[in-house]
Amino acid sequence: WRRGGLAALTAIAAASAPLHLVLGLGLRRGFGLGAQRRGLAAAAAWCAPHVTFGAKFQGCGLPEGLRYSRDFVTEDEERELVDVMAEGAWQNNLKSRAQQFFGLVYYLTTHNVTELQPGDEYLQVGRPLEELPSWLLPRVLDTGVFDSAEEINQVAANEYLGSTGISAHVEDPTSFGANLGTLSLLEPVELTLTPVDVPHVGQSGIDHENWIKVLLEPRSLFVLQGESRYRYRHGIRKSKVIPLPDGRSRRRADDYRRISLTFRELLESRRKLHAGSSELGLLISQERTRPGPLGLFLEEAACDDQ
Repeated sequence: WRRGGLAALTAIAAASAPLHLVLGLGLRRGFGLGAQRRGLAAAAAWCAPHVTFGAKFQGCGLPEGLRYSRDFVTEDEERELVDVMAEGAWQNNLKSRAQQFFGLVYYLTTHNVTELQPGDEYLQVGRPLEELPSWLLPRVLDTGVFDSAEEINQVAANEYLGSTGISAHVEDPTSFGANLGTLSLLEPVELTLTPVDVPHVGQSGIDHENWIKVLLEPRSLFVLQGESRYRYRHGIRKSKVIPLPDGRSRRRADDYRRISLTFRELLESRRKLHAGSSELGLLISQERTRPGPLGLFLEEAACDDQ
C-alpha cells in the first residue's frame, strides 16, 4: 500500500464495481497526491498519536495515510470556534448527536431524511464557510492534505454529549472525496480503527481485539487518506472512560461535551432526496447490496446514524 496505494485500490474497485461507479469514487485526487507533490507542509506539526493496539491486532503498526497534529489550534482559537458554533442552530436529526453544516449540507444515512440529503439546490447550502474564523481553512489547506480550497466544500460540525458514539464505518466513496480531516475540540475521545475485512465485533458479540484505538486530544487534527481512509472502518465506541497518556482517565459523564469539525469534499454522485419524496433515495440501492469492498463501504457507512 505504501508503494502502490492508488493502483491497488483502483484494482480492487474495478474488480467489484461497474466502471461508472469506479469513476465516481473521488480517487482522482489520488490519496492526497497534491500533498505528495508539494511535500508535507510545515503548517502542521505531524506527530505520532497516542495509540493502543488490540491484543489480536493483525496489522503492522499504523496504516498508511493516517496523520495526526497535536495542538493544531490554540486554546484561544478553540474558544473562538466554540463561540462560532454557539451562534448557529444545532440540528437534531440524529438520535446520537447534534450537527451543523458549513458549506454544503449532507450526511450519509439510509433513512430518508431530506434535511440530511437534500436534492433541491436551495436546501443544499448550510451556514456559509465564511462564518468560520478567517484563519481556519487557510491553515487546513497549508497542511497539504487537500489540493485546493474548492476541495473543502463541507465542514461538518458534530456535538457529542456523554457517552454517545458513532458506528464503525468507511466514508462512502460515492459521496465523499479521498481526503478527510477532523479537528477535535473541548474533550478527548478514543477513535477505533478496524480492518474492513473483519467484523467490528466478533460473531458472539465479544470484542475480537483486532483494532487500533487512537486518542484524539482536544485541539488536534486527525487525517485519513489512502489505506487508513479506505481499508479501515473508523468509529467511536460508547465507552464511558477514556484513558489518558499521563495515567489519568476522563469519564464521559453528563458534563462531557466534545465538538468535532470534519473537513471533506462532497461529490456530485452522493444520494439526493427531494422534498415530498420517500423513494428517490434508492438511486444507488443496487450498489449498497453489491458484494465486495465497495458494497462494504456503502453498507458500513450507512450504519453511521445508529
